[in-house]
Amino acid sequence: MNIPTKIHLSKFETELVQNKDWILTKRRIIDKVYTLFAECHKEYRKMLAERKNSILDVDLEMAAKIAKGENYEGLPYVIMDYPANFTKGNIIAIRTFFWWGHFFSISLHLSGIKNQMKANTSPKLDYLIKKDFFVCVNDQQWQHGFDPLNYLLAEDIDQIKLEQILQRDFFKIAKKIPLNQWDAVPEFLTKTFVEMIQFLAISFPGGETGL
Repeated sequence: MNIPTKIHLSKFETELVQNKDWILTKRRIIDKVYTLFAECHKEYRKMLAERKNSILDVDLEMAAKIAKGENYEGLPYVIMDYPANFTKGNIIAIRTFFWWGHFFSISLHLSGIKNQMKANTSPKLDYLIKKDFFVCVNDQQWQHGFDPLNYLLAEDIDQIKLEQILQRDFFKIAKKIPLNQWDAVPEFLTKTFVEMIQFLAISFPGGETGL
């Protein structure tokens, strides 16, 4: 059999392809992320139970959807959506995200007329700045990176810009924490989860949305 082009491995690739430990270690890490997210789900559920009048009025027994993949921009990831309601034309969800080589993040995702925030942007922006949130400025709602084309810190957005963002059919805020702060991740995620619930209470004081 003639193979016209020889496919070579670099020295590093040759060493890696013979090393079973690295792929097994990767699997253990992903398993630990799953376990971490399952524990976060328990804490999230407790927080919602303590805030029964929250805008996130959910079935407390609802299971979290945890999924993994191998190729978000070429790298493995794990996603948990809880609480979440994806219906035609309307989305309200909090997504916890692990991205290999990058970060953990947590984002609040609102879309559709039902979940569109009204005017009076001042208290919303003040809260987002105070809590160091990022605001999505991208026209594409399914991007998770924190480059300036996707997310900007709230402190870099003025009220006019926020009003323009709120005219779109979706709105997202998020925070991230680097992977080298692994031990701080559970507290970071649960604290940010509460901040997102508080933001919804500010944005929908009458409880206009329903999850």
